[in-house]
Amino acid sequence: MKTLFSILYVPISAALDEKVSIGLMMFNGEQHFFKYSASKLSAIKGLLANESNTILKTYLRTLEKEINNEAENVEALFSLGNKPKTNWVNSSYISYLSKYSNNLIQFSEAKQIDIELNTSNFRKLFEKYIFEYDEAIVVDDSFDIYKKVKSKLYPKISGKVNVDRTITPNDFKNLIAPVEVNFIGVNGVPVAGQAINFEKQHYNLENDVTRFVALTKALELDGQKDGKYFVLGREPKVNHNDKNHLLWEQIRDTDFLEFVDIDEVGIVEEYINKNNVVPFFD
Repeated sequence: MKTLFSILYVPISAALDEKVSIGLMMFNGEQHFFKYSASKLSAIKGLLANESNTILKTYLRTLEKEINNEAENVEALFSLGNKPKTNWVNSSYISYLSKYSNNLIQFSEAKQIDIELNTSNFRKLFEKYIFEYDEAIVVDDSFDIYKKVKSKLYPKISGKVNVDRTITPNDFKNLIAPVEVNFIGVNGVPVAGQAINFEKQHYNLENDVTRFVALTKALELDGQKDGKYFVLGREPKVNHNDKNHLLWEQIRDTDFLEFVDIDEVGIVEEYINKNNVVPFFD
């Protein structure tokens, strides 16, 4: 699987073709990393008009959210007639963006590089082309969490539980909004599990946890108490986001959720087999 990268530039002088590298995108078709340098953006502040600085900062933040599938208005982000697909981070679309100039930000053509796509290599490339690596990386590493659940756990529990199930208020009247779970079953009490990426932006992490907890409460209000609920993931780095680590600690220490490290999913398999868990839904 080939790794590609694109450098984002801020044009300083069109007449002299001067530009400053401000951000880096790196992707391979399944994962994508993105980061811009807030320090460098601050350093070139005096070279741009106040309005341009404000728009540029908003643009980069919005781009960061879009790459993490959080932006609400992608048309406004790219000023294009058609909204790009959610998997727009690919060489052909980056090539299009490299030819499309809005006089605010420029993308380089996507270039292939013969290295593995991981955090360490991203950091090295960022420091080579952009600036000192002085902020937390914005990484879409959900792929790794969910990939491990599906490859390591699903083959062992398939047929014994429902997998990749979206549970809606039609299933439980006290559930306010749909909740996606990796698996759900029953053995006299509900048994459910959800893989959670604890390196997400804190707001989105809280949202994931809140939805799963809401499901446990809806089941309890439906008379199905004392359920077994697993949270699958990894302990986040303390220096990455302390609020994330605190939330992880709370989940690890709570009585009604059981945290299981993604490399120890055999614990879930053993529980399901030992307790003769069967699918919750027909």
